[in-house]
Amino acid sequence: MIQSKILDACAGTGRYSFYLADKGHIVTACDLVEHNVNVIKSKPAANKLNEISTCNVLDLSQFDTGSFDVVLCMGAIYHLGTDTEKMQAISECVRVCKPGGYIALSYINYFAVTAAELADGLANLDELLAALKDGSDNMWKATTPANMEQYAKNAGIEVTHNISADGLSFILRDKVNTATDEMFDKWMDFIYAHCENPSLLGYSMHGLLFGKKINPR
Repeated sequence: MIQSKILDACAGTGRYSFYLADKGHIVTACDLVEHNVNVIKSKPAANKLNEISTCNVLDLSQFDTGSFDVVLCMGAIYHLGTDTEKMQAISECVRVCKPGGYIALSYINYFAVTAAELADGLANLDELLAALKDGSDNMWKATTPANMEQYAKNAGIEVTHNISADGLSFILRDKVNTATDEMFDKWMDFIYAHCENPSLLGYSMHGLLFGKKINPR
């Protein structure tokens, strides 16, 4: 196995960090929320991580340029309301990644949010569209698959994959949640088989973009 140096830049309480450390990688876990960082430090497996710290993905100046083989940004884009902030976060992830290294960016899809939150009879449509446009009263900041690809390209990322993490599952959650284990497994097989189909990507609540750094930043 090739050992990679990985930055989990929005580590939360360490779900991905610990998984990757168990695979033998050198993982630095950091998060903006001090409580999350303390939870990571308190876990018995904390010594498996190379470093645990507080960080802001908008300013990763505590890390040198080109320090990591892989950079994960698994959550910050959900909370950044403007194009400028999203680009700043992605550009910082690119900066600390080595040329030729890989970057993973998760995001919430505008179209899926709209479909999932509609009330009966579309009664709240105007309110929902207004809130999603300006993000004024919603902690979850949506974007689109096309916008994410453009952000990535502008930051110097060659996009390799842009996938639907949950397909139609969130929109159809009432039906999916009542499925038997057997039928759920079949449903997930369908999601996995078509996760890069643009039609499915357009209505997946969560998207996941993978790319390769092509320009030093």
